[in-house]
Amino acid sequence: MFKNHCKTAWRNLVKNPVFSAINIMGLAIGLTVCMLIMVYFEHEKSYDSFHKNAERICWVQSKLKFGNDSVFIPAISFVSGPMVKHGSPLVEDYMRLKHQGKNTLVQNPQSASLKFTEDQFYFADKDFFNFFSFSLLKGSPKTVLNKPFTVVLSSKAAARYFGSENPVGKTIKYNDKYSFTVTGVAAKVPSNSSINFDFVASMASIGSIDEEKNNLKADNIDVGSFTTYFLVKNKGDEKQLAASINKLAQTGSKGDQNNTTFMVTALTKTHLDFNETSESNIKYLSLFPFVAGLILLLALINYMSLATARSATRAKEIGVRKTMGASRKSIAVQFFIESALYTSISFVLAYSLCVLIQPPFFNFLGIDVDASFLQNSGILLSFAALYITTIILAAAYPSVLLSAYKPIMVLYGRLTRQTGALSVRKFFTVFQFTISVGLIICGIVIDRQMYFFKHFNTGINRQNVIMVPFATSIGKHYGAFKKDVQSIAAIKQVSTAHYPMYKGYDIFMVTPKGGQQLVTLPAFSVDENFIPMLGLQWKTHPDDPLYYNKKGMAVLNEAAVEKLGLKNAPLHEKVDGQFEVAAVVKNFNFASLQNKIEALALFVSHDNDTASAWGKAGGCLFAKLQPNADEGQVIQLIKAAYEKYDRQKPFEYSFMDDAYDAMYKAEDKMLKIFSVFTVFTILIASLGLLGLTAFMAVQRTKEVGIRKVLGASVAGIAVLLSKEFMQLVLIAILIASPLAWWAMHLWLQGFAY
Repeated sequence: MFKNHCKTAWRNLVKNPVFSAINIMGLAIGLTVCMLIMVYFEHEKSYDSFHKNAERICWVQSKLKFGNDSVFIPAISFVSGPMVKHGSPLVEDYMRLKHQGKNTLVQNPQSASLKFTEDQFYFADKDFFNFFSFSLLKGSPKTVLNKPFTVVLSSKAAARYFGSENPVGKTIKYNDKYSFTVTGVAAKVPSNSSINFDFVASMASIGSIDEEKNNLKADNIDVGSFTTYFLVKNKGDEKQLAASINKLAQTGSKGDQNNTTFMVTALTKTHLDFNETSESNIKYLSLFPFVAGLILLLALINYMSLATARSATRAKEIGVRKTMGASRKSIAVQFFIESALYTSISFVLAYSLCVLIQPPFFNFLGIDVDASFLQNSGILLSFAALYITTIILAAAYPSVLLSAYKPIMVLYGRLTRQTGALSVRKFFTVFQFTISVGLIICGIVIDRQMYFFKHFNTGINRQNVIMVPFATSIGKHYGAFKKDVQSIAAIKQVSTAHYPMYKGYDIFMVTPKGGQQLVTLPAFSVDENFIPMLGLQWKTHPDDPLYYNKKGMAVLNEAAVEKLGLKNAPLHEKVDGQFEVAAVVKNFNFASLQNKIEALALFVSHDNDTASAWGKAGGCLFAKLQPNADEGQVIQLIKAAYEKYDRQKPFEYSFMDDAYDAMYKAEDKMLKIFSVFTVFTILIASLGLLGLTAFMAVQRTKEVGIRKVLGASVAGIAVLLSKEFMQLVLIAILIASPLAWWAMHLWLQGFAY
């Protein structure tokens, strides 16, 4: 019987190739999108779960409280790890990591050209490759980091510095001063890892590195520079461990630590709860399963609509079968198997499409997902569940509906007078286009908000400004370097600050006027050209145009004046005995428009004074280009000036407007995702509409022939056949518009602007 059902199902599929193709393609597209979303969603949820002891690993961050302000530091002191292990029975082991920042200079000493600045250089305790489950291609996990000045390279870094040679036993130079022996090569770090590295050096090296010795001086559990992970004895001990660490910190404290608390987070929650990059889509992650469900539902609705629409062509078959004694159950099984065949073909096609388009799809969205993740056991189980669910949902309605036909109604031709199925199909059409129109409206609003971000007047003239970070090596020749850049004809203005714009600032701790508790005050260290070059507007002008010649002078914004409890024109007021107010600038957006403007202090110094500061700490040169300047040529000239004074650190640059746009990468990706989803939704809905209209046209062939004989035009007949569906689309627009407006209104509440 089963074999007979399968033969019948295949014959019906081949007999109606157009409707079969529409059904299969519509369902395959929906399943493909659903699979891609499932891969992404599972990938984000699976971060760090590949470690052997992932559920028992956690890490500690420090929370510093200053009045109503809090500062979070994801690192603690060097001695904290061993002290917690010794003092808490909850802890089995610990692991310390120290990230060396974005300007670590690494070189293959055998080749002068193989010198790069690296941003994934770590120092780690010797058991790093035992504590975590990162694979080694070369070297033993037990010994690779046992000795000082040893380092493990990632396979990518090994290829970059040593090509196809075996790097084990060779040396690399760290910051042009220290030689490290390569003892191992690590396999590519999985894309679902919150710990990414290209270099892991032995922690035992730090005591011999002059620049790092100060980081070892702490003698108590405190804020520090070491990201510290703990392996607890039992899963779920994070809260108890946090309490234990805070108690140990207070017990060993020599001073008041009431403003510092320590929080413990499970490693597997790090990516979702403490992701430091705004480039990810984490904030919108919960939206994706909902969208995937909607798209799959649209595809299923398409299938059910077309399956039931063709019911009239199968009515006589059903009537004869029932008259000959076939039970409703056997007919339901027949249609169930037929639907399962369609779904199976669609699923195989969808999986093939998913494998094919996964790399370009995630590349377009700027999401890093390993191609091998598609073969992950969790993903395959999810796909299996999707397959079974799709078969049940796609087959249930048609098999129940078609098997319910009564033989007498079919044989007397009364089936065509039933309107129930037609009403259901109308509802499905309205539902499909409601979702499509809703997504279109949401996409338009997101696009307008992104346009608003990029064209909003933030109070900063950021157009045509190149930012060139420089290290202490070039800082020693800062004056000469700045003059060389300023002498370039296409350069209009030059200025310097401690950090590139939108990429960081310092935090000052001050006590407001009349207040008792410290508050945080973001601060920029800049030269006297910074304010005029960026076009910042004065609220209260300095009464001395050479105010920057005097040490300890600061320019506040309006928000800082309010936060510090100063009067409207607070010239020459002393703030907490730390600095004097030289002037006030109008508020400007120095951070994302998602947030209101915070208080800010600009510590402005004369160019000659700042030269020594840049020499000690490095900084960032800002060069404003003349209108219509040749950007490529100017960059090459700046690079030549840069390399004249610094051949160690490679030349890097960025445009200020690009750095500004980078703050909205999460929203930009959301717009791309909505655009892709909207295209697929419209395609699925249109396929369904095409199938229904084509089928209705076939049903009304005799009517169309009579109308044409009586003189009806092609345009008139097209309008006649389309009018009903256009009305349904109009109803969908009327329903979708207020729903989309409401959803976007809620979304926009997350932005200060």
